[in-house]
Amino acid sequence: MFIILSCLGCGFGAGTLGGFDERVFPVPKQRLAKAIDSLYKESPDYKIPSKWQHLDDWHERGYDFLDSRIFYFKNRPEEMYYISFIGMPEDSALNSRSATIAIRAVCDGTSGWTLEENTSRSEKKRIEERFDREIIAKLDQYMGTKAKRER
Repeated sequence: MFIILSCLGCGFGAGTLGGFDERVFPVPKQRLAKAIDSLYKESPDYKIPSKWQHLDDWHERGYDFLDSRIFYFKNRPEEMYYISFIGMPEDSALNSRSATIAIRAVCDGTSGWTLEENTSRSEKKRIEERFDREIIAKLDQYMGTKAKRER
């Protein structure tokens, strides 16, 4: 009973995150992770501001097993995207050839985190386009690659 109530209090339980479209990069995961670190360093505005730090509760929700990042967008609409790496274990041969990330949830700072399944088609389109324009394009530029979007 306690487990059920704990999951209901989260809004969703472990294993039910789902996700928006995947972005597959033709590089090893470590290279993509370094590019994300470079993006944060060059554009620190993408880091979570202190006023929204309390919303980074993924560890408490049971998602600390995911290799994840959060991107904050201060321009309207102000929001954050929780993204994670998807796929193969670190030592997998496939992991050395490509890396995949996807938005798992979006937060506007007022109503908590929203999953893709609870996002309207028009909002999903806007979110995916912003992610491609502001994050994916910059990561591609850092690595000299072209990520492939997969549904």
